[in-house]
Amino acid sequence: MEKSMTTKDTMPVDGLGKIGMIVSRVIYGYLWYTQLLWKLPPQFGCPADFAVSTSLKERTSGLCDWVGIMTIYSKWSLQADLVERYVVPNMAWFGYILWLMEAFVAVALILGLFTRLGGLAALVQGINLLIGVGFAPIEWEWTYGMLSILGLVFLAMPTGRVLGLDALIRPRLQAASDNGNRIAKILLAFT
Repeated sequence: MEKSMTTKDTMPVDGLGKIGMIVSRVIYGYLWYTQLLWKLPPQFGCPADFAVSTSLKERTSGLCDWVGIMTIYSKWSLQADLVERYVVPNMAWFGYILWLMEAFVAVALILGLFTRLGGLAALVQGINLLIGVGFAPIEWEWTYGMLSILGLVFLAMPTGRVLGLDALIRPRLQAASDNGNRIAKILLAFT
């Protein structure tokens, strides 16, 4: 019977690797934090009427600018249509969903708390941005490609287990999971 392999068996992480994981996680989380500052609630940097950009020459501001650019330059017409039909008319409350999701990514990665879930949210938002605005003439698509790939790294690697809050909560979640708690089992997977 084949012995199951663990990360420890296949890819040892030395001191430099641990430092790299911590520094990378915190800096990537800080990147997400800085992106919250230009789209703060309740206006999200938008004009008072939440008007979105209609072209590169007729731009608005804040989140409304980027949402408008997404309706014009998205690589997938379905995404552009969904954004135009559902997001644009509801910017006043949709902005909160986006802002809270990105705030979660920042907090998760900076504190090392549910880092894999933070990585998943970063991956999804990175792909959304890559498809939606990455190919606009004013953008470099690899910016969003790298944003996505880094999200994948933090989904795949349990970096919060190294000097993060995940290391503190995992034993409790593991015990609860072992006792049949399904929520603990799900949460454990995101640490």
